[in-house]
Amino acid sequence: MTVRRFGGVIATYDGQVALVREQYETWDAPYWSLPSGTVEIGETPEAGSVRELAEETGLKALEGDMRLVWKATAVVGGEVVSHAWNYAVTVADDAFAVDDPDGAILEAGWFPPAEAATLLANLPYPPLAVPAIAYLQTGEPLAWTFTQTDDGWTWTTEPLSA
Repeated sequence: MTVRRFGGVIATYDGQVALVREQYETWDAPYWSLPSGTVEIGETPEAGSVRELAEETGLKALEGDMRLVWKATAVVGGEVVSHAWNYAVTVADDAFAVDDPDGAILEAGWFPPAEAATLLANLPYPPLAVPAIAYLQTGEPLAWTFTQTDDGWTWTTEPLSA
């Protein structure tokens, strides 16, 4: 089984958090999410996250300015199916210019952290939603492991090591 790799960004400007409203193929409705996507072959997670931020929002960040704030591993049927790296960065310009080659991003917007957490709680996939909400609420960098069971998802955390 191929293990998928994802990168995402909590981009902030003037105390607000950038979210994108995305139409996921596997879900019935669009949801607000963090700018994120697949880390391409040959890309580092940080470089993939910078690229996804630019494509999905038009916001610019430099790799050296990104701070790793959580990692997440998803396990399904006893097999690791994905790894995700999520970074935080403060951007210098708040102007959005969505240029998503996948065509899944419907819009982008700035939200206060508490409102962003509320919107993210609607995501039907805990490996995307739970770490983002926790980070917005606590600011604590963590490593997450999500396991899908017959009853849904369970997760554990530990401090994020460098």
